[in-house]
Amino acid sequence: MKMAYKYFLSLIILLLLPTLFQLARAVAPIAKPGCQDHCGNISIPYPFGTTKDCYMEESFEVVCDEAASPPRIFIRKTNMEVLNIKDGAAVVKGPIMYSNCSGRQSGPPVNLEGSPFFFSFGNLFIAVGCNIRALLTEIGPQVSGCDSTCVPYYNQTNIIYGQEINSLCSGKHCCVARAPYRMQVFYPSLETKNESQDCSGCKLTFLADQEWVAFSYINNRQVFHDREYVPVVLAWVMDYKLWKYDPKTMSCKYFLLENSLTLAYECSCRKGYEGNPYLGCVGKVNV
Repeated sequence: MKMAYKYFLSLIILLLLPTLFQLARAVAPIAKPGCQDHCGNISIPYPFGTTKDCYMEESFEVVCDEAASPPRIFIRKTNMEVLNIKDGAAVVKGPIMYSNCSGRQSGPPVNLEGSPFFFSFGNLFIAVGCNIRALLTEIGPQVSGCDSTCVPYYNQTNIIYGQEINSLCSGKHCCVARAPYRMQVFYPSLETKNESQDCSGCKLTFLADQEWVAFSYINNRQVFHDREYVPVVLAWVMDYKLWKYDPKTMSCKYFLLENSLTLAYECSCRKGYEGNPYLGCVGKVNV
């Protein structure tokens, strides 16, 4: 009798598992009630939204082009196309800047000033080519960039994820640098490093997601010659008065925005909780 009861109980649990999983997901919505939470396969988590009642403030308004195949989504104020939004970051299409590359045209520079968005520290500034000095300009008193020298060129160099930043691109036909923290302007310059050396050939520079770069063949210039964009990560901050902070369920970093007295926050759910921190974190359901 006991064995039959245990078997019956196990069967009931197995039958209920799909419902329990659905309930677990249901208690952690990513968007406000009644708001569009996806554009095709791309999620639209709050503070983003497609209408006034769905986004936190105008900077987070997105436009879903459902006529495209597949559907495409853009941040209205920056006009940048979104590839993914999750974990407090938005992966967008970033421009590649070309010099002396036949058939290729540089993308437009990016200026995020006046918005809550900035380039994440998880991006790398990369320059590919020979005898070049790549610099990030229009970023105030700071100077950031790298030099790429000329050496006998070997074909593809596979970059293994997890390598140190300096070994990703050693400065021979390719160089790498960290972008300044919370940088909002991407308007790089490409200069000749040594006037006495050959300065011909295709040169390019871009800012891109470090994880994506780590899996790319960044010493194979043709890879980027054939691309129209690279994925770059945007982070954002918000005025703390626009949402409810719960210190028990949420972990937040805060700081003053530059040239402003506005206190801004970056938040995530604490361990043991899940969901969208700007809508409220909920306890995880263990099934």
